[in-house]
Amino acid sequence: MNNITDELLLDGPEEISALFLHLASDSLLVPMAAVAEVTNEDMEIIPLDEPDDRFYGSISWRGLQLLLLSFEALSGGRREALSTESQVVILNAIGPGKTRGFYGLVVQGYPQRVNIVDTEEAQPIARQSRVPGALYEVVVVGQLALIPDFDFLETLCAEVRLPSLASAST
Repeated sequence: MNNITDELLLDGPEEISALFLHLASDSLLVPMAAVAEVTNEDMEIIPLDEPDDRFYGSISWRGLQLLLLSFEALSGGRREALSTESQVVILNAIGPGKTRGFYGLVVQGYPQRVNIVDTEEAQPIARQSRVPGALYEVVVVGQLALIPDFDFLETLCAEVRLPSLASAST
């Protein structure tokens, strides 16, 4: 577990701002501190040199090349087709992927902001194992959500080689 996940577990009486990220069949709950930006810009996706269904490929964001992850494919489902409803959430990498700085996650629809004031609003928090890439299951303001395993996601991204930009432009 890392500091980002710890923040959602509400060790004290502080208020936590988080986002519900809607996927095809689940929702993720991530603290605002984990999110660098939410965008739906039309970004060119560069295919990976070694295709991996868990990734759409890579994108260019603010001069950086980032991997674009499909949480649905990672958790055993199929990678959702990109649509006008798709958003890209740029996540801060602070653990195993910190050398790259960021990675992207495709979500469906615009994220919903929620403020969690105390643990009464976020019960029960249960460790789960049914979905790879998720640590906990929680109900917040009546919605079931998964809390991602950020260390796992960053490790996965760190292990994938970014595509060569030279081969993408040919």
